[in-house]
Amino acid sequence: MATEAYRYATRTNGEVVIFHHGKLAKMLRDEPAQAFLKAIKDAKGADAQAVMEATVGNDGQVAWSTSGTGPSGKGLHSDSAAHGHKEFRRKSGG
Repeated sequence: MATEAYRYATRTNGEVVIFHHGKLAKMLRDEPAQAFLKAIKDAKGADAQAVMEATVGNDGQVAWSTSGTGPSGKGLHSDSAAHGHKEFRRKSGG
């Protein structure tokens, strides 16, 4: 059974919250919430995942990895080739 990355919940006030891997990804109110619920109702199975993915979108956010590289695969500060390894010495407190 494949894990589903997205799930949604409705609130009593009509808001819809969409979660991606358990983290809040988007909150919808009013007409956008109603349009989302209609699209989900019309979708079947994995299509519901596609509807949630399209609704969340990217919003201009960049998914940074914890490895210190950005989406391009390069280091956060250029290509990391400009600076060689440098040893640091601790000064004596003395």
